[in-house]
Amino acid sequence: MTDAAMMLAYVGPMLTVAAAAWRMSARLAKMDARLAQLERENRDLKAELGALRTLLSVLVDSRRQAG
Repeated sequence: MTDAAMMLAYVGPMLTVAAAAWRMSARLAKMDARLAQLERENRDLKAELGALRTLLSVLVDSRRQAG
């Protein structure tokens, strides 16, 4: 075997593992960004839900007082 072939046989598997780790890192970064976006949306929706609950309470109380 030539020196180049021996080097390729030695380095090849490491490069494959490094490429797989690189791809996994990119996928994890994308998932992390999506999770952060979903957390922001969840916080906003909870705030809107709280506002709607408050409005509903006010409406129910005013109907009780009127009736």
